[in-house]
Amino acid sequence: SLGVCSLDLTFRFTDSDKEYSNADMTTSEFYAKMRSGGVAKTSAINTEGFKAAFRESLDLGLDVIYLGFSSGLSTTYQSAEIAAGELREKYPERTVCVVDSRCASLGQGLLVWYACKKRDAGMDIHQLAQWLDENRFHLCHWFTVDDLMYLERGGRIIATPAVVGTMLKIK
Repeated sequence: SLGVCSLDLTFRFTDSDKEYSNADMTTSEFYAKMRSGGVAKTSAINTEGFKAAFRESLDLGLDVIYLGFSSGLSTTYQSAEIAAGELREKYPERTVCVVDSRCASLGQGLLVWYACKKRDAGMDIHQLAQWLDENRFHLCHWFTVDDLMYLERGGRIIATPAVVGTMLKIK
């Protein structure tokens, strides 16, 4: 184990009021619902959720570094920064660093892996936050979708490129 914890974003399908976390639905169930036309919308972790998670470590006398999901894709980073600012006042003897990974998927996972290696090699939390900030754009990562309609449904691209790309089987 790398000694890290993660916080799940929640999601709901537009045809339902039920909010899910990753533990509530298997990956197979999720994608089956998407293939049948379901549209999932994620919800960023709110400030209170971050404060509760960060407090667990701070109350144990530990410092916190949070490597957030890209601010270009979610408001998660901003919520973490607000929570960290409030907690820095309440725990002045502790350090709370929030870094915008500007990544998603395996790219963010790769940064977490590097961060753990740097931590284990003795890098302190301030150096680590600086290293992450300086190196987040120096890695290559890719992800694919089955078709571009998923990106259009989620509001990431507009309809015309989604339709044309899907017709051309661009993934």
